[in-house]
Amino acid sequence: MRPDLLFRLLPLTVAPLVVSWLSGTPLRNFGLVATHPIRDLLLVVPLSLAGFAVAVGFAVYLSRRSGRWFVPTEPDLLVQSAYYLALNAPVEEWFFRGFLQGSLVRWWNAPALGVLVATAVFGAYHFLDRWGWRPVAGATAAGLALGLIYLWQPSPPSLLAPVLVHAAITCGFLSLGPYLVYRWRAPTLPSPASGGGKIPL
Repeated sequence: MRPDLLFRLLPLTVAPLVVSWLSGTPLRNFGLVATHPIRDLLLVVPLSLAGFAVAVGFAVYLSRRSGRWFVPTEPDLLVQSAYYLALNAPVEEWFFRGFLQGSLVRWWNAPALGVLVATAVFGAYHFLDRWGWRPVAGATAAGLALGLIYLWQPSPPSLLAPVLVHAAITCGFLSLGPYLVYRWRAPTLPSPASGGGKIPL
């Protein structure tokens, strides 16, 4: 986890701060606002449940194709889920939606193009973790959904909703989802493998 923090999350966190400092762009332009929290939370509940369910189904699909099922242990489950909620989802949304997508939409004055380009970069970024093309395609689809959630908000857009939905999707795909499904349907699924939720397909 430490290398992940140092080599992945830290640069994603710092880059928008540097751009903000050099350009004088307010951080609120990158989604660091909470102007409509009640609306966001009401929206988050159904979207998070839907995203979690789709992510679980996709994880099952990939496990059946590969014949491998990556299930975290109970201690790992708690650590991973907390990590996805408190660090991974906020940092990735801060960079890819708040900073990258938001900046592209403002620069080009073309919301659809900004969402598509930011989504493509988000999907390609998952190749750095040596994911196969199927998991990357799934991550790209999730990125598109998150980009639309961020785009279709009252101005100024907030990162609150996409962060929480992102965390639900990641937990459904890599931690809580596989854990629950394997415990529920263990006799019909491939044997679990170690790896803490990584998908090396």
